[in-house]
Amino acid sequence: REVQLRPKEYELLLALARRNGAPVSKEKLLEEVWDQRVETTSRTLDQHICELRRKLEPDTTSKRIRTIRKFGYSLKP
Repeated sequence: REVQLRPKEYELLLALARRNGAPVSKEKLLEEVWDQRVETTSRTLDQHICELRRKLEPDTTSKRIRTIRKFGYSLKP
């Protein structure tokens, strides 16, 4: 089905998809998608992941975007 994504949500999804299921750190995603280095924890990425999940996973049993605790995220291929 077609899903409407905001530009940053789309960039984030692409950044995850490029890795073919490999985990990527939060820091790397912030650098790649927002073009910023962050020394402190930012909730921006977490909020965007939450929105992507809401749009891509209406059935909460299908976890496409996985959280890698204390590291980052991965997209199930």
